[in-house]
Amino acid sequence: MRDGIPLLARCGSSEQWGVPPEGPTSVDYQKQFLQSNIGELYQRRYERRWSKRWVTGREIGRIRHLLASQPRCRRLLDLPCGGGRVSDPIAAATDLLLQADLSLGQVLTARETMGPQGHAAWFTASAFMIPLKDGAVDGAVCNRLTHHLPSAVEVERLVGELLRVSTGFVILSYCDHGSVRSLGRRLRGKSPGKTLRRDDLRALAQRYGASVGLDIPFWGPGSRLRYVLLRKGTHDPASLDRAAG
Repeated sequence: MRDGIPLLARCGSSEQWGVPPEGPTSVDYQKQFLQSNIGELYQRRYERRWSKRWVTGREIGRIRHLLASQPRCRRLLDLPCGGGRVSDPIAAATDLLLQADLSLGQVLTARETMGPQGHAAWFTASAFMIPLKDGAVDGAVCNRLTHHLPSAVEVERLVGELLRVSTGFVILSYCDHGSVRSLGRRLRGKSPGKTLRRDDLRALAQRYGASVGLDIPFWGPGSRLRYVLLRKGTHDPASLDRAAG
């Protein structure tokens, strides 16, 4: 424990779950968030720039839209919670909010952002090894993480863990490999970045007993960043084709 926060995070990549790393991993990215003041720095960055505040408002709107499509939760996991930038709609959708992040600094900032309330709990955790039993929460929100993961092994582990601890749904942001912007980068000979194909995402969800429900663009049709709701226990292969945007 530190400052009242259970320290349950383990930094690392696929070696944590017994798979030898092949190629690049997210370990260096993770280490950036182990700085003690990272929560304060991250929060300040988003508060000072109007463009960042505007983006945060849009993120909140996308998450609120997807949460509204689901029944109210008894327990909802926010991982990584960051400094609590998008916590408001998540907290409003549940009786008990669990906020976790690899970074203690981020968790402390999230706790300060949320303020004193009786329906939230905080702890550090890696999204690759979530310290919760199967089906511990009704749903999970994972904002702005997949596009930092350089390998398909890590993406699959992330999605599998989120679906393992959830009984109902997972809300996930990702960068679409088939978006107009990603296509433009490839045509210019540039890397599209860390993206996911929508068909691959649908197949990945099905491997863990879920299907794609809503899949909505961040900005508009052709947006590179998208928000998707994965529903547990449903296997409708046409659901992605019916998704908005």
